[in-house]
Amino acid sequence: MGSLLQSPWWGRVKGGGGWTATAIATAEAPSLQVLQRSIGPLQFAYVPYGWEQPDSQSIPPTPETVVAEMHQIVGRLTRRPHLLRWDVPWSTAQFDTTAAARGGLRPAAMRVQPPDTVVLDLSPGEDDLLAAMKAKTRYNIRLASKREVQVERIRASQASSAEREGHLRGWYQVYQQTAQRDRITIHPLEYYRRILDLAADTTVPAPIVDLYRASHDGDDLGGVITASWEGTTTYLYGAGADIKRNYMASYLLQWRAIGDARARGDRQYDFFGIPPAADPNHPMHGLYRFKTGFGGAIVHRPGPWDLPIAPVPAAVFRLAERGRRWYHHDVRKRGGSGE
Repeated sequence: MGSLLQSPWWGRVKGGGGWTATAIATAEAPSLQVLQRSIGPLQFAYVPYGWEQPDSQSIPPTPETVVAEMHQIVGRLTRRPHLLRWDVPWSTAQFDTTAAARGGLRPAAMRVQPPDTVVLDLSPGEDDLLAAMKAKTRYNIRLASKREVQVERIRASQASSAEREGHLRGWYQVYQQTAQRDRITIHPLEYYRRILDLAADTTVPAPIVDLYRASHDGDDLGGVITASWEGTTTYLYGAGADIKRNYMASYLLQWRAIGDARARGDRQYDFFGIPPAADPNHPMHGLYRFKTGFGGAIVHRPGPWDLPIAPVPAAVFRLAERGRRWYHHDVRKRGGSGE
């Protein structure tokens, strides 16, 4: 099972933000996508969820093996990076941190992808999925239906460019409300436009990308963007309006997306990011309660690890990141309410 972030489509999405994607084959990863960019004078390379195994039963390579292949990658890139970062796709139980450190890897100061998530197995029937949810989640789904919240799906590959643009702009207005309320940083509109437009391009393998919007009596209440790739639907972005929050539109949006994923035969639904624990003092605790309420298995990953190639530039960059982490996690997010 290949990660969405290792898909050619994701490389093209990131290409709009200054990244360059390079496909490299190694002994352990027949098709590995490496992203590169310049950050000031630093040459930075990043492998998102590289060396992911085809299924949960497969034994991943050792950290020492991955480090050896990372050095090979450095030598095959057109621009030699000062630092190569790897977001580990395995669970913490599968990753030997001692062996990783012995091989020269260092934990990154800032996360890139969310290391903690909830993954919902879609093989049970609809009634069984509902039964496995928390009672409050089931109640909120039914409440949204009872209050006649309407959910519309726009598939990127089937909508015209004008339709995509119109729906995206409406969604983005609500997303901006969410960002202000929860004190999160979001991309400019162009980034999300690129996500939809590239998903509509049939010349390159791309996931099925859907934009869902919820409304009631003409009021936009929220929306989500999902991507289905190789058997997994990933919930990428979610927006919730400031009005009519008691209509619980976000719950119905997720339930619709889960149902569509099951209908096309996907094996799992990845909620893509939660706080590391059920801590009521965490600024995103509301997001934790929302996503875990749908059931599923909580997955903890080790997060990103760095291989410094040029010690001094890499050390300066990592020190700067620690400062950024303090600002984003201890200052900006304080007071955020979650979903």
